[in-house]
Amino acid sequence: MPKYKLSLLLSIFITLTLGADSKAEEAFSKGNIDAEIKLFYYDITSKTAPDAYATALGGYLKYTTDTKNPLFASVRFHTSNPVGDSLNKVTTALFNNDKNGESLTTISESFLAYKTKSRIMKLGNFMLKTPMMNDDTTRIVPWSYQGFTYTGESIKDMKVQLYHINAIRSFTSDSYKKESASGEFGDSGISMLSLHYTGINGLKTQVFYYYAPELYSTFVAQADYEISVDNNALFCIGTQYFNSGDGGEFAVTQNKNGGDDINLLAIRTSVDTENWMISINYSQNFGVSGIVKGYGGLAKVYTTSMIANGRGNYKPETWMLKSTYNLPLGSHESELGFRLTNTQVNDPRGDGFNAYYFHFKHFFTKEASIYLRYENLTYTSTKSDVAYFRAIASYKF
Repeated sequence: MPKYKLSLLLSIFITLTLGADSKAEEAFSKGNIDAEIKLFYYDITSKTAPDAYATALGGYLKYTTDTKNPLFASVRFHTSNPVGDSLNKVTTALFNNDKNGESLTTISESFLAYKTKSRIMKLGNFMLKTPMMNDDTTRIVPWSYQGFTYTGESIKDMKVQLYHINAIRSFTSDSYKKESASGEFGDSGISMLSLHYTGINGLKTQVFYYYAPELYSTFVAQADYEISVDNNALFCIGTQYFNSGDGGEFAVTQNKNGGDDINLLAIRTSVDTENWMISINYSQNFGVSGIVKGYGGLAKVYTTSMIANGRGNYKPETWMLKSTYNLPLGSHESELGFRLTNTQVNDPRGDGFNAYYFHFKHFFTKEASIYLRYENLTYTSTKSDVAYFRAIASYKF
């Protein structure tokens, strides 16, 4: 949808739904402003491949009219700007890769919404949270999507979502295109239907079907069950299944981000206490296609770390141990994280690896935080070993 059409829709919306009555000024005066400033340093070190590093300064500014009204609008701007020295900054995916790593400033959200007690509809540009299409907050600027969404919760314990996406903006671009992370999807767009059921105590189930006739279609199912061991401990088990097919003219079966031969099963078990969590996760992709990014963002598979994952192509089999611990550092939250990953491939074209990961996250206040992340991948093939480090300071208004 061209930008001028969105501007026209916004003008019509304001005129007809807000400007047409005396509550227009009140709706804007009671709107909400949300903002964040973020400083992001990223360093990639490899034994044989070119190194890369860059520092970015940016964040977002969001304004939403009064959401107590059935009709409301929201606009959000994201920006990420190079600061100081850099090396191969396009590789860091922090900036506008359509313009050789220059500053990236974009409208990440600009939608009109209508809601009732149990339904909400959006039209325009927005961010999403689904397994195969999501915002991916691993950089300053997220992914976003253009089209229409409907979410209904009129049936007890059931949520229904229906989306149609006609353009996607990646996290390294300021343009909405008919192109997903897996490739072009044509004029037919991508449609999604999902059902979420929570009617059984402790059990959450969800199913998704993505229909993209010119690319590929995907079925996703997930179930997570929580059992209270005592007042201080929670035992969780879960399973996921991803299956794709019906490849169209733009499908690439061997694409690591997504193709028409995904057949992935994942399981996880975890124990959560007040200050500590440990989980063991496993996944096996029996297909040749990967599922790293799906249609956009990062595919939500249990075996996911900062870089290491079990979502690649060529039939990876992955074990991952995850653990986090809340540090008792005064009244503010601090967290240590640790992950071990082992991935083997059942196809000679793939690359197996071992990885270890650490992070430290600290909130100085509710608004200010710092997040340090490090991961090292050691490949079992001749592929070069790589180390990744990120330092992220954030302040929310």
